[in-house]
Amino acid sequence: MVKRTNRLAVIAAGALLLSGASIAQDSVVIYGKLYPQLSHVNTSGATPTGTPVSTLSTPATGINFSRTELAASDSWMGFRGTESLGGGLRAFWQIEGNVAVDSGTSQFANRNTHVGLSGSVGTLWLGKIDTPYKRAGDTLSFLGVSARNHVSNVNLMTRMGSGTSLSSSFHLRQPNSIAYDSPVLGGLRFMAQYAPDEEKTATRNAYLQSYAGTYTLNNLYLALAHEIHQDRFGGSLNSPASRSNFANQAASSRDLSTRATAKYSFKDTTVEFDYAWKTYQESGGAVGRFASYKNRAWLIGLQHKIGAVTLATSYARASQGVCSLVGGALCSTDGLEAEQLNLGASYTLSKRTYFYLISSRLKNGKSAIFSNLSAGAPAHGADITQVSLGISHNF
Repeated sequence: MVKRTNRLAVIAAGALLLSGASIAQDSVVIYGKLYPQLSHVNTSGATPTGTPVSTLSTPATGINFSRTELAASDSWMGFRGTESLGGGLRAFWQIEGNVAVDSGTSQFANRNTHVGLSGSVGTLWLGKIDTPYKRAGDTLSFLGVSARNHVSNVNLMTRMGSGTSLSSSFHLRQPNSIAYDSPVLGGLRFMAQYAPDEEKTATRNAYLQSYAGTYTLNNLYLALAHEIHQDRFGGSLNSPASRSNFANQAASSRDLSTRATAKYSFKDTTVEFDYAWKTYQESGGAVGRFASYKNRAWLIGLQHKIGAVTLATSYARASQGVCSLVGGALCSTDGLEAEQLNLGASYTLSKRTYFYLISSRLKNGKSAIFSNLSAGAPAHGADITQVSLGISHNF
């Protein structure tokens, strides 16, 4: 798979370089989105200490909390530019980073940051890039504010619920990547991305491959995405240390996820459905250590516009899944399920500015610690309720 991806990138790059030669002046744009919000957060029903939990979970703590916070969500600012090279060939670049409207601790170039070429045979770029898996699925952004917000369904759809490590996530902005998007032909587009392991060793090769195909016809959008993570140990790093293979250099891992997406837009209404299959598997571990975990998740989202008001709701659910340990010992996933319901409304003030009121309720099974918190993690089994009032401005 890696060799085929590399050959595809080389062929695409050669075709792009041969398609034009003249040079035109650069154009540069400053852009961004700021959406700070005032939120009240409450957790309840945490699993009491001593309660039996899943094999892949650490012991329950029974801790609940409540707080009020000002959060910046995923506010960001960027710079991008283009240069016409003639013959339909265009060079482009982008530098983008988070803007911490709440705390002032902003970051530079930590979001999509890349340089590339675009022409009649497609688009090729290198840098830090959202994977095709991420770009193709869950495209109905909840009121335009779901990125890193508590109304995001990313946690249930793309991660394990037994731990807090992002190693299990299939919703990635991947650094050190080369990506290619084909041109749209008959509504179809193919996307591929490869990120090599820059710290490859004799026994570990933590690379990523991501692929997606999309189809658009009038108001209908369909997508199918698949992603492969080699030696990233999503299972071990989200399990207790006594189950982990991560420190064992003889062990290896291969995590896979496939996601299907369907979206349809009416005049003032858009509805989307996503379904994801996730598999985390490891080999070479000692008896009693992590061997595999599989689960499924799905979501449905709906947005409806009434004049200046937009109403939104979404529901997501992740199954408890099934697991196995090296040697065949009993592995329980009891209580690793979760569900999340979001409700919200926005009021448009201009083409660039709107107020929004959003709420979410994430219910964890007794062993799960899925989290949509802006900071920290909940206790096992905690149900998280959040309500926020914010303002969003695009520029």
